[in-house]
Amino acid sequence: MFKVNWQYRIIAVVLALFFWYLISGQEKVEIWLNVPVEIVNLPSDHLIRSGMVSTVRVRCRGTTTILSRLETGRLSYSLDLSRIRKGTNVIVLDPRHINIPRAVDVVEITPSRLELEVDLQETKTVPVRINWQAYISPDFELKEVRVEPQNVRISGAARILERIDEVETKHIEIRDEAPRRIIRKVSLDIFPEVEASVGEVLVEFSFGPILEEIWVRKPVIVFADEGVDYRIDPDHVRANLALPKILMRTLNWRDEISYYIWVNKDMEPGVHEVELMIDLPRDGEVIEKRPELINVEIK
Repeated sequence: MFKVNWQYRIIAVVLALFFWYLISGQEKVEIWLNVPVEIVNLPSDHLIRSGMVSTVRVRCRGTTTILSRLETGRLSYSLDLSRIRKGTNVIVLDPRHINIPRAVDVVEITPSRLELEVDLQETKTVPVRINWQAYISPDFELKEVRVEPQNVRISGAARILERIDEVETKHIEIRDEAPRRIIRKVSLDIFPEVEASVGEVLVEFSFGPILEEIWVRKPVIVFADEGVDYRIDPDHVRANLALPKILMRTLNWRDEISYYIWVNKDMEPGVHEVELMIDLPRDGEVIEKRPELINVEIK
């Protein structure tokens, strides 16, 4: 009997499987999906301070066949913020804003609404303040400090920017017994909610020894061409000098100072006024010379 009707039996089995597949494929099922949120039409001068989410959970219902073919990587929730205002904004999430096939029903969205805190976006220019500390010799001091750029533009929420009058650098620590010129590239220390026009600034420190004023009297050295007969007046002068304190603690510090003038053979006979020149050790400064001019008589 089986051998006689085997063809019909096979056809019956195939039809049964086909109808089972057809019926099971039309069965309604539900799945949960993570759908990314895409912000559109946000006004350029508005800033979301809190309440925003990157994804929402969506419960979808559809047939097994359609849901198995759903390209979840292309799904997104389009969040239109064109009507957003400063302050608290409650936005109810609408299933119609999900780009999902019509054959799929959106049953639930979690969260069902968003409570966004919105502020106006502002920009202002503020100076840069250097945050630094130095561990150096007590005989040295800071002479000058420069930062480039001196001012930076910052942008962020208005309520935050109104409290910012300056931007500080990250802490700079200098450890050098006798520093001279130190250049550092350093980051800015700003709030995470604030953006700056630059991320780093260049800071240059100039150090030098502490100076002490003192009057020093010494003879005038004359550098004259060979064969020139001359006489100078006065032959000793005083000068008020600013000298490194560390130098003045040495025994023969006066030997590093010299007063001199130049006399050359082209000078006509008679009396001339020649400027007094002073040689000083490194970092020394001339404050006052008495006199500033030396009388030179050429015979």
